[in-house]
Amino acid sequence: MSPRKFAELKRAAQLKFEKERRERETMIHQPSTPELTANAARRSTAIMLGSRVAVAAMGWTGSVLIARAISPEQFGQFSLIFGLLGLLSVITDLGVGRVVLAKLVESNPWEISLVTTAFISLRIALGLLGYLLALGYVWILGYPAEVVEATAIAGLVVVVATPSHALSVMYQSRLKMTYVAVAEGAGQLAQLMATIAAVLWQPLLIILVIPAVINEMVAAVIKIRGVRKGIAGPLPASRAQFRRWREMLIEAIPLSIGFAFITLLSKIDVLMLGKLDTFDSVGLYSIGYKFADLLQIVAITVVTPVTTLLVSSWPDKLDIFRERSREAFIVLAVLGSASIAAFWPAATEVLSLLYGERFTVAETSTRLLVLGACFSMLTQLGLMVLIASGRHRTYPWVALAGLGFNIVANLVLIPRFSFNGAAIATVVTEMLLFVAIWIVVVRTVPAYNLFPAIPVVATTAIGALVTTVGTICVERFSIPWLLVSIAAPAVIAAIFVVVPISNGKTLLALIKPGGDNT
Repeated sequence: MSPRKFAELKRAAQLKFEKERRERETMIHQPSTPELTANAARRSTAIMLGSRVAVAAMGWTGSVLIARAISPEQFGQFSLIFGLLGLLSVITDLGVGRVVLAKLVESNPWEISLVTTAFISLRIALGLLGYLLALGYVWILGYPAEVVEATAIAGLVVVVATPSHALSVMYQSRLKMTYVAVAEGAGQLAQLMATIAAVLWQPLLIILVIPAVINEMVAAVIKIRGVRKGIAGPLPASRAQFRRWREMLIEAIPLSIGFAFITLLSKIDVLMLGKLDTFDSVGLYSIGYKFADLLQIVAITVVTPVTTLLVSSWPDKLDIFRERSREAFIVLAVLGSASIAAFWPAATEVLSLLYGERFTVAETSTRLLVLGACFSMLTQLGLMVLIASGRHRTYPWVALAGLGFNIVANLVLIPRFSFNGAAIATVVTEMLLFVAIWIVVVRTVPAYNLFPAIPVVATTAIGALVTTVGTICVERFSIPWLLVSIAAPAVIAAIFVVVPISNGKTLLALIKPGGDNT
């Protein structure tokens, strides 16, 4: 073949490749309206709930293996490291994702692409900043060398997870959460397998933090594959417009400040306990968060798709906005009551079974943390209502007041009651935040009847009654705790499946997918 003929063929191949690339890009970026319906939200909720239950079960198994494989002091160090990394979401999130979501539900694909790229690049920068802050904290405060070294490795979780969450927001904007569910499940499975290997091979602190990094890396790779296929909406643009960072941060400032205060509030008790008490107390107290985190998983699963619906229906469809927020509130309230009824009577036996006899001393603190998580679920929904309606500027003041109260309460209660004092401070703070945030919602959001008062009273009363009866059955009549833990939530669910709970509808009617596509 002559050089000229070869050059012509090469040029033709390049032209064909460019043409196909432009066609694919045009197809991906063509204007389209996402399916933001109630049924789509319910599907996303069901898929994510199943995934996160599996993820929680695997994560729990890993924590049980670690707790049994290392000393109480080492488990306290392990809990402190990941408590610190969780606290860094103050820096790595800044509430920007919730603000960007409103932009991602628009129908202009090119604008979405530009916003997405700027959002991802911003979160990469925030992840790196969070990593440096984590290292600086443990080094400056003079923690043991093994804690500093383990933090250096575990901190990579922040570096990977922060931009990975930006990809999750992309999927959320299209209510295409299946890929996120698969990614989280695969990542957690990889973490569990790595944890088992570490426990069997070398159960050292610096080795046991590596599986969490593997988890985030696996999840990020799967999410990226889905984004490249166009499942999460328009592809990110090839070039980041860093000027958009300023716009995102300015819009998110009130939310960012409030979120920072709430995150500090939820994690600072662990850090204060580490300084005012012992690492052993930190480990015992942190077990309670393993159970409370299950309710947070439920809350996130329910609230995430609902937030997308609230954003898309505000302000033109107030009836839909009100209906979706009330439905979510009632579902979370019933789930919270059922969870308390299942766990409270059996707390001692569950702790002994999963973590060993030495952890049963944390029964009171664990119960209180689970109770506090029930209020936190409803507080989180109230915050999403404020965000969706653009009324979140009052939120920082509420969060600051809650943080201040929590710090003072911990300073008073931890020296007197150790980790039980920290739990008391947490549950009281969560109750006050719940009341405060919904007062703000009712007074500032111009949509009537957002707070379902009667269903709240009904679920609270029935939940308290069933929990009390269940506890008496276990403690006084020695009825098997497993039987009570199954029967108690089943009773609550059965009551609300039969008895109308809102506008003449039963719980089943509220959550059942139907012909409603609004």
